[in-house]
Amino acid sequence: MIPQDEYNTSQDNTTTHSDIFNLSPREETTPIDSESAERSEDNTQHAAEVEQIPRKPRITGDRSLWFLYFAFLATSLLFIYSATSTLAYRGESLYAPFTGHLKHIIASVIVAWICSRMNRSLIRSGAIWAYILSLAAVIATPLLGTETNEAKRTLMGVQPSEFYKVGVIFLASAVLSIRELNNNQRFYLFCGLTAIGLLFVAKESLSMGIIITVFVLGIGLVQTGFSKSLLLVGGIGAGLIALLLACLLLLPDSVVMQNSSTARWKGRIEDFTSKSDSSKYVINEDNFQEQHARIAIARSNGTGVFPGNSVERDILPEAYSDFIYAIIIEETGLIGMIWVPLLYILLFFKLSRWATRSQRSWQRIFLLGVGIMYTTQAIIHMCVVTGISPNTGQTLPLISRGGSSLVATSIAIGVCIAITRQIREDEYHQQLEEERKAQEEVAATEAVVANTTSIEGSSLPSSSDEADSMA
Repeated sequence: MIPQDEYNTSQDNTTTHSDIFNLSPREETTPIDSESAERSEDNTQHAAEVEQIPRKPRITGDRSLWFLYFAFLATSLLFIYSATSTLAYRGESLYAPFTGHLKHIIASVIVAWICSRMNRSLIRSGAIWAYILSLAAVIATPLLGTETNEAKRTLMGVQPSEFYKVGVIFLASAVLSIRELNNNQRFYLFCGLTAIGLLFVAKESLSMGIIITVFVLGIGLVQTGFSKSLLLVGGIGAGLIALLLACLLLLPDSVVMQNSSTARWKGRIEDFTSKSDSSKYVINEDNFQEQHARIAIARSNGTGVFPGNSVERDILPEAYSDFIYAIIIEETGLIGMIWVPLLYILLFFKLSRWATRSQRSWQRIFLLGVGIMYTTQAIIHMCVVTGISPNTGQTLPLISRGGSSLVATSIAIGVCIAITRQIREDEYHQQLEEERKAQEEVAATEAVVANTTSIEGSSLPSSSDEADSMA
């Protein structure tokens, strides 16, 4: 029988041709000293400890929000190409309006990605500055802006009112989360600061003012419930709107017609509230867009005429912005009619779910604010197209053509994605804290049990003591 040492030596010295190309580590069979054995055991124990330490997961923002965002942009690209046919004809370039919109989308994606990388402190510190800058741009527009559609709405090629909506959301997240004030005080302060810019916005775009007012009341309902402050602000807002409508309808045309905006709104309201059945089938200057939007919906026949085959796109003056939903229905039928509202429902649902997961009030307010603001605007747009409400001139967020609207909305979506990442980080740290506390409780329990056992053991008499006592 071969001794064990000799057998290991002979085996270790035997090398075949195939073993040369075998790069896997071979088992150590030669005797080793005690020091190397101890080092090996220490290394093995250290490696086991390293493996037991959980690695911090890669925390990112909600990917489903990114998916919804790109779904909006894909829908926009598809139908803007068809709806901008009149712009292509007037510009003598077939692809210029589409490529211009594509550039705006690329810029919006870059802006959304940058905002999604923002940290918590930057969002918190930049909230008030975002509102101040948007407010300054809104105030400067009537003085330095250029006139578009008989109203000064643009400043240096940008529509400040679109960025003011985002500024109001930032303001809500900053003011409504001040701990030193109670709910009513915070709400009053928020309403007062918002009203400063609202006066300038509503002067040039009444529908934009209505959207911001609805947002203020909606976020107030979320923050304070049916409190006295909400009822007071809501009553004042409803009273001002009623007074405005009364002035538009009761004042003589000689007074109303002095301002193009008031004259336009009076015509829209009178046409919408007309009780004559015959007037609904007469196309005039006041109802031109609304009537052709209804014609576009009727031409779909439920199935649509397929993208690129729209007829009303060449007739509607704002087919690519104010009435893009009508073109979508005309070309895709019931599919497009359901698809667009479904996107906004999913967006609002996702933002609401993340708001419930957050432990910070400013995060909840911002997420809900974005959902309320842009869902309200989308509902108003779709109500106008379907004839439920008078024409307001509001675009469809993330779908209608317009660089200012796309970039401003992308800022809001990007910040929401950044907030979802921060919520996940807070949840991760909370989980670690709970695990640490659980381990401390277990360690404390084991220490108590060990101390109790040692005390009980020391108090028991030994056998020699028992013998001495018996003697």
